[in-house]
Amino acid sequence: MNLTDIEREQLLSAARSRTVRAADVRRAKLILMLEDGESRDSIMRTLGCDSRFIARWSGASSASD
Repeated sequence: MNLTDIEREQLLSAARSRTVRAADVRRAKLILMLEDGESRDSIMRTLGCDSRFIARWSGASSASD
């Protein structure tokens, strides 16, 4: 992923928001974590998700949990 500065700022704003839907906050956090090079295991622990969620929003194929 190669986010622009504007995209990153928008995602950071959404991730901190208390008025954005929880699902959107979770996706924003996922994208930011992927951009920052976090491991799948770390993302799954932090967000409480599985590899299918990561694959769906990263565009990568699903890996085993």
